[in-house]
Amino acid sequence: MKVLLFAVALAIVATMSSAALAATSLPGPVVGGAPGPRTIVPVGGAGAGSLSPAYDAEALRGATYLGPAHLGWMSIDVVMQMRDEQGLLAYARAVSDPHSRYYRHFLGPEQIGDLFGAPRPAYERTARYFLDSGLGVRTWKQRLMLRVVGSQQNLERALDTHMGWFAKNGVTFFGPVSAPRARTALAVRGFAGIVNFHRMRRPLDSIVPPRKFVWGPGFLVGSSPFDIGSVFDYTGAYNISASCCKGNGITIGIVGTGPISQYDVPLFKQVFNVQGGSTVTQVNVTDVFEACCYSNGLETPPPVTPIGCVGPLPACNPEDGEAQLDTEQTSSLAPGVSVLFYLAYNPNECYAPGTCPPGDGQPELGIGLVDDEFQQIVNDNAADVVSASFGEGEQDYASVDNPLLMPNGTGAEPDIFAAMATEGMAIFFSSGDSGAEGCQRDGNPDTADIICADYPASDLSVVAVGGTNTPVGSNGRLLGILSAWGIATQTGGAGGGAFSDVMTRPAYQPTGSFCDSSGEFCNSSNRLVPDIAIEADPATGVAEIANCITVNCTSNGQALLFDQGGTSASSQEMAAMWALVLEACKQTTSCGSGPDPHSYRLGNPAPLLYSIYGGSGSLPYQSVFYDITYGDNAVPNSQGPGYSDLDPGFLAGPGYDLTTGLGAPFARNLIKVVTGM
Repeated sequence: MKVLLFAVALAIVATMSSAALAATSLPGPVVGGAPGPRTIVPVGGAGAGSLSPAYDAEALRGATYLGPAHLGWMSIDVVMQMRDEQGLLAYARAVSDPHSRYYRHFLGPEQIGDLFGAPRPAYERTARYFLDSGLGVRTWKQRLMLRVVGSQQNLERALDTHMGWFAKNGVTFFGPVSAPRARTALAVRGFAGIVNFHRMRRPLDSIVPPRKFVWGPGFLVGSSPFDIGSVFDYTGAYNISASCCKGNGITIGIVGTGPISQYDVPLFKQVFNVQGGSTVTQVNVTDVFEACCYSNGLETPPPVTPIGCVGPLPACNPEDGEAQLDTEQTSSLAPGVSVLFYLAYNPNECYAPGTCPPGDGQPELGIGLVDDEFQQIVNDNAADVVSASFGEGEQDYASVDNPLLMPNGTGAEPDIFAAMATEGMAIFFSSGDSGAEGCQRDGNPDTADIICADYPASDLSVVAVGGTNTPVGSNGRLLGILSAWGIATQTGGAGGGAFSDVMTRPAYQPTGSFCDSSGEFCNSSNRLVPDIAIEADPATGVAEIANCITVNCTSNGQALLFDQGGTSASSQEMAAMWALVLEACKQTTSCGSGPDPHSYRLGNPAPLLYSIYGGSGSLPYQSVFYDITYGDNAVPNSQGPGYSDLDPGFLAGPGYDLTTGLGAPFARNLIKVVTGM
């Protein structure tokens, strides 16, 4: 069946017309089942030694040089020149479009590599170049990127440069003092991580202080899985039939931001009486190309230690709260699901000036290594749904010099999300917790207090999930209306919502101009964020348990109970809801009859969600979504006194809006309209 599916995929790509998939170019003739090599013109020049790919040079402009960097060991991501980047982006759109003849013709990672990724000889030649330079190399089947790790001296020699420390906008960071260039022409598009000025960040942290976990009545804080399940009708989905729908047989992949304990989720389920066989398994992103030169590269993460321990990693490794929220929300709202928690660890990242020999650097766990986790998720092709809770303001992040995200919406990260969609995965990202100003926390005075969407939430292969205020009683019933998370509760943040600067508006989103509350800033051509919304306001936050590092926490009594908020919660809630949809699809003949081996996957959910809004579903829009009409995601001016000085945001209103998107979905009716069950 896999051979037949690949043949179908080749036929699909070969017959794509410019009218069907604009800007799609074709790989060369297939011989022996794999595309043959073709000439690659290197970025920055064609001759050996003239190659100088993108490396986020813009971050160095205006920076002050502080002196040479002694990093000891370094790790970078090598972004490959793909055979057909536009073809991959177009294919990802087509396989998720119910109106396309290519709908649900998903591919595996090897097929993505053969059709769209770097040609195999070019990929292997690039890997060999770095291996011969005494560096460790990590490869992936889709051939979009390489991970290179080793001594600073060997990396500098391989890239003909030296590393230095710089300062800009109050941030101290390292970067090359001259443009990195390989000694021979390679099929490389850019080097990511060789400048560490831009870093992904988590959304808003917990507002309510954590408290010691105490057994007995009256200890609970935050909305329980029962509360959220009742308001958004997960409960109705659980009771569709004796065999559906709790997420059984579905896998959610979580992009890890920090460490988890294996005991948190079992205790959470016990405390809140969650019935189901959901599991959480940590996937350590540790493999290398061959046993060479990788003594200080990605390693198995160290064990979790109690909160309050003294000292740095690896001896002190307390939980960060984000990972617990992610795993507990998904595994309790989809109580039969399998959760794969992808986590990468580098024990010797160096982020401060000074001498940094092996073992003396600052370990990096999770949030700084998400590109490796992305690549592993595509490589494994095991997750049906992917969720993540972090981002970066587009205008801080996108640059013609940044190989991860270009201002035209291309780059290594749009490519990896397109690869996930091409495999049929549904991807849910937090829209951000800074309201309409996703750039306001990044230290750049030029991007503070401006309309700015968060990336990756704005990616075209991603469903962006915003936040609601959800006043729910202990009986699971609403105490008032749902509204947009924002200025009404003054919790220090607001649900992310804005128009993108780098992504064009997809055909399934509403047309016309959208303006902020002042009427001054309007847009009629770019992608709109968010797509949907669900509980996120810390004022009505969800419960979370963390720091249980022994069975039932009986030996140390250190477990903490949080009242947690932010779109970190909402993206996980939606990932769990979509897992219920996929289980129903798997059990419905008309829905679950796609090509093997993932016949129940539906790809990017966004086209289906917007089709309901457009009236093409079997149920009216108002039966599937709670249309949120109250609220504003404006946030205080960064230089102002607080909520008395607000920058313009976006108002909630009837239909689609830039605070809550289409609104908050009801799980039972969403299942019915998507699958017919």
